[in-house]
Amino acid sequence: MSERPISVGQETYDRLALLRARLSVRREGEVSWDGLFQLMLQRERRRRDVVSWLYTIGIFFVITWVLVWPVYVFAPSYIPLVLLAGVAIAGFSAYVLSPYAMRLMRLYSDAPQEILDTLASLAEKADLAKKPALRLAETAEINASAYSSFMGGGVCLTRGLVDAYKSGRMTLEEVRAIIGHEIGHLKNMDLFRHNLALSWVSVFDYFGNVSIRMGVRMARLAPVLEAGTARRDPSEDRKAAGFVALMMVFYGWSCVVIGSAAKLLAKAASALCYHLSRVREYAADDVAADLVHPEAMAKAMERIEALNSQLAAQQLAQLPEAESWQAQPRNATWVERLWDTHPPSEKRIERQRGLGVLIGQF
Repeated sequence: MSERPISVGQETYDRLALLRARLSVRREGEVSWDGLFQLMLQRERRRRDVVSWLYTIGIFFVITWVLVWPVYVFAPSYIPLVLLAGVAIAGFSAYVLSPYAMRLMRLYSDAPQEILDTLASLAEKADLAKKPALRLAETAEINASAYSSFMGGGVCLTRGLVDAYKSGRMTLEEVRAIIGHEIGHLKNMDLFRHNLALSWVSVFDYFGNVSIRMGVRMARLAPVLEAGTARRDPSEDRKAAGFVALMMVFYGWSCVVIGSAAKLLAKAASALCYHLSRVREYAADDVAADLVHPEAMAKAMERIEALNSQLAAQQLAQLPEAESWQAQPRNATWVERLWDTHPPSEKRIERQRGLGVLIGQF
């Protein structure tokens, strides 16, 4: 291991030496300078983890209050049940539905050996309890994703990314950074965090969809019921059928209104979920930077953007009137960006490149 001197002031050195002495006494053995800094790094990581989890839980509390505020106001004794239900929904989505959906992606056991070695070495470096499984998605897009499971989770690479590496359009260091980013999601339990924030949002969105569908069917069925009754019996029963039909229309459109309100409320609350998602993307970038290097992470994101842009251009060129098509909206508003799952790539690249420059200066 190479050693590099670090320049510190006398006061800082004295305080560090005192801290080292205290830890040595507490551990009943001398703590080296390297051991001291390792302990300080561990404490900093734990502090960041605590802060990030408090932030996640805070967003979860705010979303549940927005969506089920009557429980908070009129039945506070049920608040623990509401929160436990949210945790249960998040766990089911993250650890049952997610790996079930990934069954369509085949296990990539015949991947290039250097990719398999990269996955194993980075997982060990990140202190994951179990090496993630590696899967392959048969799509030309250059991308990767992570998924959770009770068996340890996994990383899924796209065919486009693997082909780009095999053809030399992407370096191994860039692939390492991409895998490191996905390992960061696994290490930080980001899929569970995202589903925790989305738990009651998904319930309200599902309820809204069911209410709208049921309401539309009731409203459409009412005239059919009335017409059928009129053909069979034009007597007093027709009046009763007309009243029933009127009530069905009323309740049907009431369900549509209630369902639409639930979906709008879920949509508004989900902006906080996607804000959390963007924050967690930055955190996963930092894990990749720690496992590989910030500059490698910046180059990997640049490469993904360039290759996907080329892919989009090739696909769009095959469309009729290709000049009128565009891969992405040119003028996305700040309102639309509230529901982005990822921060702008240029901001992520700039952030990692800035970290790399600072590391070089140190």
